[in-house]
Amino acid sequence: MAYKHGTYQSETASDLILPVTLDYGHFIVGMAPIHKLKKENRKTNEVVRVGTYKEAIQYFGDTYDLDFSISQAIKIFFELYAVAPLYIVNILDVEKHKTDNKKTMMAIELKSGKTVINNHKIITDTLVVKDNATSLPISDAITIWTAEGLEIYATPSSGNKIDIEFNEIDLSKFKKNEAIGGYDTNTMRRTGLELVDEVYSKFSELPAFIDIPDFSHESEVAAVMETKAGNINTGMFEAIALINAPDNKRYDEIPSWKDEKNIISKDQIVLYGNIKLADNVYFPSLHYAALSLKTDSEFDGIPSQTPSNYSYKMDALAYKNADGVFEEIRLDKEQQANFLNKNGAITAINFKGWRCWGSETAKNPLATDPKDKFTYTRRMFKYVGNELVITYFNSVDQKFSLKLAETVTKSVNIRLKGLVSANHFLSAEAVLSEEDNTLENVINGDITWTINLGVIPAMKSMTFKKKYDVKALETFAQALKQ
Repeated sequence: MAYKHGTYQSETASDLILPVTLDYGHFIVGMAPIHKLKKENRKTNEVVRVGTYKEAIQYFGDTYDLDFSISQAIKIFFELYAVAPLYIVNILDVEKHKTDNKKTMMAIELKSGKTVINNHKIITDTLVVKDNATSLPISDAITIWTAEGLEIYATPSSGNKIDIEFNEIDLSKFKKNEAIGGYDTNTMRRTGLELVDEVYSKFSELPAFIDIPDFSHESEVAAVMETKAGNINTGMFEAIALINAPDNKRYDEIPSWKDEKNIISKDQIVLYGNIKLADNVYFPSLHYAALSLKTDSEFDGIPSQTPSNYSYKMDALAYKNADGVFEEIRLDKEQQANFLNKNGAITAINFKGWRCWGSETAKNPLATDPKDKFTYTRRMFKYVGNELVITYFNSVDQKFSLKLAETVTKSVNIRLKGLVSANHFLSAEAVLSEEDNTLENVINGDITWTINLGVIPAMKSMTFKKKYDVKALETFAQALKQ
């Protein structure tokens, strides 16, 4: 011991570990019109956090053409619901996903030196503007993207007509395997869905949902999404996989489709019916995710409230009929929408305005464990689990003394009691697990706490039971005798 003579001060660690509060967003793998951006601003197979509309446009282009799923997401999150963030992975590669042959348009008439080409898929890098009279390129032609399409400003040497040639983005060239992605051991780079593993390391945030709207209806993609939702960063974190039902299925075909494609997991949410607003048709998963995060924000960012019966930004529900055309549908709540809910699919109904309808996971109707039945239960389990994993990571490899056991248990219970007092749980308690903490496990340093969570159920139905009051009549009859 060092020699001391005088007065001193010091600090010691508190017998308490404060929780790490997590922020959540929406993770989407899709396609963005990056061909409209300068080459140096294009991002492909890179996860980007987008917190504002300005950032979204900067990295992923405008929202004029909603054939691009990421454009849909940007419009929904920032224009319609005003909620963030998005974790975006664009898989469009301009060099790879384009038409093989150039298109040509001849003798386009200019008005006041301008024309508008109603095509948002033109790759401006490949655009050549020529003088129709001489067939010579017009090197000083200017292009500007607008809602109507590509504006071209040019001055031919003679006359007022131009020719153009260009390549287009070809969305049909996208394949589901590109969206699933993987990990390249040579380059040590992730692609597609695998990039969800980089969200926490880059942004110290986690996705509440994972979404591949273009391909989630395909069984292989849905299966990989389910696995990844329960195994982010090799099992450290968990999320929910959003699955869009095929847009050409009738509502009564969904149960058999779910069974055939094996989309029956507690960690999947199936969304039925495309969402229509004005003349635009959207993937339902994007609206559901945005509405869910907006609902969370009303409850301190905690997912204890289902978004069911909250308003969607829409004016019609649609499915693709036999002619391949989106047809508006209106599901009867009792016989159609509730049928979907019972069979593990969420939809939308129009009752005093359009609203999300249903809180059942894809596991239904086979969800026999209460923790697997409802979306808000799944999300609350994951919320608590993710928070605990991060909060107590620094305790790993510390000497497991009675003091540490007590500190962890006490700290977790303080956090859980806070969630109970804020009306996010009916009850919640952490205890050391007698069942799991066997002598062998303790010797190996594998310690388990049981987290008992009393999830508050949603009032799924209300029944007002009417009864004839005979007693009132008896009282009345008695009064007549007096």
